[in-house]
Amino acid sequence: MSWWKRLLGGKGAAGRETAAPLAETAAEAGAPVIGEDDPRIAAGHARLDACWRAIGAVDDDVIGYLINPMFQGAPAWPNTRQAYRVIRTEDSLILASDGLADPFVGTSMDDASGLGLEVFLETTGAQGRPFDDIRASGDFALIEMVAQNMAAHGGVAGLLDRMGVLSMALPLGGQAPEGWADENGDMGVLLGLPVPGREGRVALPFGPVRLVAATPLRPAELAAAAASGEARAALAADLAATPAGHRFDRARQSLR
Repeated sequence: MSWWKRLLGGKGAAGRETAAPLAETAAEAGAPVIGEDDPRIAAGHARLDACWRAIGAVDDDVIGYLINPMFQGAPAWPNTRQAYRVIRTEDSLILASDGLADPFVGTSMDDASGLGLEVFLETTGAQGRPFDDIRASGDFALIEMVAQNMAAHGGVAGLLDRMGVLSMALPLGGQAPEGWADENGDMGVLLGLPVPGREGRVALPFGPVRLVAATPLRPAELAAAAASGEARAALAADLAATPAGHRFDRARQSLR
């Protein structure tokens, strides 16, 4: 599967940052190495769980894999754990990555929470979708591809700090809802749109973690977002002013 398409409106994966060299450099510094049984790891998982439970009802089961995708050509996550949480609010369904913020076990990067973020997709009106149907849904395909790109790039949290919002095109093909993919089968998302009333960062034992909303874009919006940082910022402001805001509302009309 081709995970990567375009980030920030560029083409290809040139300039991709990876976490491995950073981890190796930190390990060589002589600081204490993070072990698999470090209690801060479980504490971080509990803190993220509490954060999601403050937003909605969290399904007991997570979406995972029989075979880790990293063994099938997908990018590796910080501690190899790849999973997704399902959170149901009164009027939406949230699918959130669970593992991108894990620390790099076996390294001395004890001042960073993995990639420094978790990503989520919040879909309006889907809160009643059965758990067993979610894994095969286009919504899951979208957030899964976003999360894999976060792992592949490795430096998105820093880019968000510098640029505010980012855009990405993903080769979703036939899994994209009608009217949301361009002529190439790519579906766009805007990353980093603020969520009113929610904290955008969570304090974890290894450092702060961003909770990054992935907001789907119509084809014309994706094209506009790719033009410049100013265009992305303007689009973000316009999206934030809509009733859907950061959420995925299939009925939302294009703003461009």
